[in-house]
Amino acid sequence: MRVSKEVRIGLLVFITGVILFTGFYLLKGADLFSTENKYYCYYTNLNGLINSSPIQLNGLNVGHIAKMELAGNRGVKVTITLSKTIQLTKGTIAGINAADLLGSKSIKLTPGPGPEILKDGEELLPASEGGAVENISGEITPRLQELKSTIIAIDTALAGFNAVMGAQNQKAIAAAIQSIVITADNLAKMSATLNKESGEITSLLHNANSISANLANSNDTIKRILSHVNNITGQLANSPIQKTLTELQSASASLESITKKINNNEGSLGMLINNKDMYNNLNSSIISIHALTDDLKAHPGRHINVSVFGKKSSKE
Repeated sequence: MRVSKEVRIGLLVFITGVILFTGFYLLKGADLFSTENKYYCYYTNLNGLINSSPIQLNGLNVGHIAKMELAGNRGVKVTITLSKTIQLTKGTIAGINAADLLGSKSIKLTPGPGPEILKDGEELLPASEGGAVENISGEITPRLQELKSTIIAIDTALAGFNAVMGAQNQKAIAAAIQSIVITADNLAKMSATLNKESGEITSLLHNANSISANLANSNDTIKRILSHVNNITGQLANSPIQKTLTELQSASASLESITKKINNNEGSLGMLINNKDMYNNLNSSIISIHALTDDLKAHPGRHINVSVFGKKSSKE
């Protein structure tokens, strides 16, 4: 019997569809070749839970969500399927949990205290657990608000800074910075010079210290000198200075009068000083007196006659 071309195409399409359907559910974790148990749970908020989301027990995928439907006042009825090899105890909690950091959701089963085993079609206790993303978001959200406030404050400050930093102010600031650079360079040069002269400065300071020490040691002597100076100043203050000055002026006037008389050839001293002939005569007389004195010393008999008996002695 020969099969027509249309029948063969139809069979091929059917088989392809079955394969795709089977592969799709196999990829979702469904076991099409075994019997599964179904359980129910009611949630008021699915928090992103979708059909075919995995069911996890101790971190292992053990089933999937088969169906989700509205259940009136109870919220949303979620039907999950598990392999019969998975036995759940009484009080098992089905909590919505974050499957990964991308935001995918799953149902995490937490076994109850038991010891009774749940049967197919029984209800699980709902729970909504914050996953890693929710926890991180809860921690980050307040910080983001603080960061936002900080950014706004910084933006306001920058706006004010830009308003202040006009072209003229920028030039002034640039000039001030250049002045600071020049000052720093001069300070560096001064520091280098001081480093070179540090030996002399040290010696100078040492000498200054020595002088200070000597002054400190001579403090008593300086006090005595100052005391004597004070005494002398007191004595000068108490002395008749005015009378002394008057006498000095009178003596000066007399001396000036005598000097005028001498310059005008008045008196013997004036004539003696200003008359050359008188000076020469006086000088000759003094020379003659010296000669006479010398001759008298050499030949006293020529000038002095001594007679013991009244008889003149003969000349030598």
